[in-house]
Amino acid sequence: MSVTVDQILQRMIVDAKNYNQTIKISQGTETYIRFATAASAIWGLYKQMDWTLDQIFPTTMNQESLEQWANDRGLDYSNLTASELLTFILSYLRNPKSGGKPSDYERWSLEASSTGRAIGLESSMISGNMPDLNAANAVKPHDRENIAFTCGSSDTEKNVVIDLGDSKKIFGIGLGFITNRPAAFGIYTSDDAQTWTKQGKVDAAYWWAIATFDSVSTRYVKVELEEIEALESWQTESLNEVKCFGVEVYESSESNEVPATARCLDNHYGVGTVLMLIGPSTLSMRCCEAVRAKCEYEGPVAPREIWVNVPVEITLSLRVTVRKLQQLDEDGFREDVNKYFADLEPGDLFIPSQIVVYAIKNGGENATTIEVSKNGGEYQVETDAIDSYSTEKFVLGDLVVQ
Repeated sequence: MSVTVDQILQRMIVDAKNYNQTIKISQGTETYIRFATAASAIWGLYKQMDWTLDQIFPTTMNQESLEQWANDRGLDYSNLTASELLTFILSYLRNPKSGGKPSDYERWSLEASSTGRAIGLESSMISGNMPDLNAANAVKPHDRENIAFTCGSSDTEKNVVIDLGDSKKIFGIGLGFITNRPAAFGIYTSDDAQTWTKQGKVDAAYWWAIATFDSVSTRYVKVELEEIEALESWQTESLNEVKCFGVEVYESSESNEVPATARCLDNHYGVGTVLMLIGPSTLSMRCCEAVRAKCEYEGPVAPREIWVNVPVEITLSLRVTVRKLQQLDEDGFREDVNKYFADLEPGDLFIPSQIVVYAIKNGGENATTIEVSKNGGEYQVETDAIDSYSTEKFVLGDLVVQ
């Protein structure tokens, strides 16, 4: 509150003269001195009130109050300037841990730690006879748009060799995959690139697979395709392929390692030592804890980046036209449709013909027509499956049977 001593004094003099018109309050009189002294004291109370109000809100706190605020909540504010501390506190207030926001996942992910880390690899360290081997892509494990190598059923015993430059003590290896076939890769170590010792194997899996073993000192690490599931007679040759989009080799570290960054992005598959597929309806403190627990448990190292995939929900409203509606067991039909949507996972297709099957099952006719509205849009007749673009989740909106 902006007020001066003189303003307070003049207000007191006016009030006094309103009570007693004959009172003498000229400058220098005893009454004037008493009023001036009281006005000064009242001004001090106003200033104290202003300061107290400033310390209530972080944006107007002084540094001492900011530090006390952070200290009371157990927050580490060491080495922060007053401006940096204010930004830190505002972020803490605006993104509470139980808020179910993307920041929750990022915060909890960054609290994961491990005593292992990924060795920094360079493209010059990579060689081998795997088809389409690209050393530059192999050392970018978090870029799944670029492929490190491919292989198929004719490529067993082909390999990728990593030269670490000198002997290092390692205890694991990780590979990123986009694959249509179950496959297994043997992991071998050597000091001379001639005599190899098998340490374990990595099974191809979406999107990141890791093998750990007893710590061993080695200069060379070899990844060799040992087996791949054969194609069935009815399968196309295009399915005979395993793609690897990156490689990591893990060593111990003297202190706890933590992720450098964490991201929570819509429609994005994560790679590294953690991948969680979490629906919007389950955003909660418990899920944030699960992200951190998964990081720590599945290790063996804190990933350089943690990307949490949060699928977008698409609401599909259905208008189902059934001939001879009176023959349809509508309650049974609705129950089947509700269960169908409840079982759809992120990335699954929505198949309109399945709704027709449920109509027939419950007494309808094969001439059933399915119209679909996406997120409240116009209804359109659908016959082909609707793709969810790999990460979106379909949920059931209005179901009209006519």
